[in-house]
Amino acid sequence: MRKLTAAVGTVLAVTATTLAVAPQAQAAEVHLQSHAWTAQENGRIHAVFNVLDDDVHPSDVSLRVRRKGADQVLTTLKLNGTESCPETGCWDSTFLSEPARLPGLGVYTVDVVVDEGQADERVDRDNSELDYGLDPQLTVAGDHPTDSWEHPVTVTGTLRAEDPDTHEIKPFPGASVSKDVPHGGTWERTDADGRFTDVPEFREATEVALTYSFHSARASLTVKRDRKDLKLAVDAPGGTITAPSGSTIPVRGRVTGTTDSGVDKPVSDMYMFADGRYTSSWTKADGSFSFTYGVGRNTSVTVMPGGTYHFNPAPRQVVKLRLVPTRFESLKAAVSKYRKVTFTGTLGVAEGSYPAGTTALVDMQHSADGRTWSTVGSFTARYGEAFSKSPSRTAPAGSGHWRLRIAAAAQSSASFRLGRKATLLVNDDVTPEPVRKGATLTAKGGLLQEYGSSWKSFAGQTVRVWFKASGSTAWKQLGTATTGNDGTFSRKFTARQDGTWQVRYTDTPSTHYADLGREDFVDVR
Repeated sequence: MRKLTAAVGTVLAVTATTLAVAPQAQAAEVHLQSHAWTAQENGRIHAVFNVLDDDVHPSDVSLRVRRKGADQVLTTLKLNGTESCPETGCWDSTFLSEPARLPGLGVYTVDVVVDEGQADERVDRDNSELDYGLDPQLTVAGDHPTDSWEHPVTVTGTLRAEDPDTHEIKPFPGASVSKDVPHGGTWERTDADGRFTDVPEFREATEVALTYSFHSARASLTVKRDRKDLKLAVDAPGGTITAPSGSTIPVRGRVTGTTDSGVDKPVSDMYMFADGRYTSSWTKADGSFSFTYGVGRNTSVTVMPGGTYHFNPAPRQVVKLRLVPTRFESLKAAVSKYRKVTFTGTLGVAEGSYPAGTTALVDMQHSADGRTWSTVGSFTARYGEAFSKSPSRTAPAGSGHWRLRIAAAAQSSASFRLGRKATLLVNDDVTPEPVRKGATLTAKGGLLQEYGSSWKSFAGQTVRVWFKASGSTAWKQLGTATTGNDGTFSRKFTARQDGTWQVRYTDTPSTHYADLGREDFVDVR
């Protein structure tokens, strides 16, 4: 009979004549370099064991065979011819086991046991696999004569072998069938019916030669690919998109491909490129796509689908960009009494139009002197839609210059000089403290306003007195006071409970900023 050897790296199992139960003794779990594979000799299946560990002597080795995924040991195999190996070992030698007898065609698991039953017993679990079957037969076929976009080829293989005990020819389940292709090799595992499926990988080639093998069985086929044409249409009337300089525009279009019958059909799941860069956009089921493109000051954009190997080289379309300047429409800027600066307005264009959904990144900038500018915040504005935006930074004391700028277009809005006079609560206090419950408390202090480079009294202004009880987070207004000619104020209250007091000047004219006094805790006893 022919001797059947395993492919490199394939680990195979052995045979069994009786069912055994795995020993209960606790053995050391190890990982051995030594391993087994399957051989066919004189109509029987054996394990071949290759010694690759210096501390493993073949006479000390036994092979336990199990069904894959099960713990029950079906048989234990001994190695033949180990007496020829000296005590110093025989590294890289191979030894044939006694014939295996197992309950049916298929793939089994082999555990390698060293010094079985001894105190120093070692077990390499799942060391290898045993292919229990004789004279395998392998057939493969594609489900289409030619691989194409519309009908990609799937290769189906069938593995059959002779049962060593009944000599029936049956499907061989669970086998690792190797696949050799020009770019390397992989494995396919047969199912319960001895079948496997494989989708060929063509890469750039228009045909690929596939060879499948299992021990002595080999089957080959060549699959050819019929590449189709792609068509690209970008929504750009007249081949031109009008866009504001520095904006980000949506680019839309559709990708179709030619079918086997010669008609055009949408192509989905195809990624899109703009100027050679991936856009993170894929075509939808109807072939449509939409991605955003930062115009800057570019005068064109090259659009191209990523393509696949089912198609001829992907078409590209150069779309001209007609740049128009941005117009800041109805733009206003204001600063609140709490120093919050707010810009309101709309982005438009001085002429022409733009694609729906066009946006721009807008910087909010401040300058103390109107010459040197710094960006204090940014936002994305959609053309044609009103915006109201504020930077997180509040306005500094005094007046300053503020503007909007589209950096990608090097275009700025008109500047606004914003500012109010600062106010300052001074000597604000609540006395006496501590105080007895029911006694009188006095909230007092003074209010100043900015006057050139100095301060002066601010008369006739309303200040409000707020209180927050201990253990609470809620503030409550208890009363108001009016500043006198010297800017001072005073208001009496009854002490009722512990808490924090604060004087606030918030009733400001449009020319002044508000100010909040210190938080003053008063202990009521």
